[in-house]
Amino acid sequence: MKKESIGGIIVDEKLTFVRIFDLPDEPDWGGSALEEFCFYGQTVNFISENMDSRGKANLSVTLHQDESDAFKKAVAAIDDLHEEMSVEVIEHVCLLTVYGPHFKERCGLAATFFRALGIRGINILSISTSISSISAIIEEHHLQDALNALRNVFDVP
Repeated sequence: MKKESIGGIIVDEKLTFVRIFDLPDEPDWGGSALEEFCFYGQTVNFISENMDSRGKANLSVTLHQDESDAFKKAVAAIDDLHEEMSVEVIEHVCLLTVYGPHFKERCGLAATFFRALGIRGINILSISTSISSISAIIEEHHLQDALNALRNVFDVP
């Protein structure tokens, strides 16, 4: 099997994955929530938002692990914006990104990425893609196995 050439793999470790559920699907909820993280000094490096079958917005982000209570203050501030929301926090995750160039012109790269992890039993917690990258959040203890899986299917410089 010929490996697909990619530009490389980026790993961002020691992250906390935060999922905020049941936000109203209205303009600027995502921006308001992200603004609170920024206000409390939390750098967000992964963002995914979607609407569920009930018409509620769900926002997922990763933040670098922080010993201070700034994260809790940001979540409390977001909770004040909308009291019906719920928050799930998953510690010890990492962000894996495979980057291009020119992914939009090449069929099947995302499928190859996701299958490589799935075959190894590595669950993907969230996905984000762009024209030139594919990113996935996984539990940190799977990192080395995930890197080996990706190197088996992609030609990494």
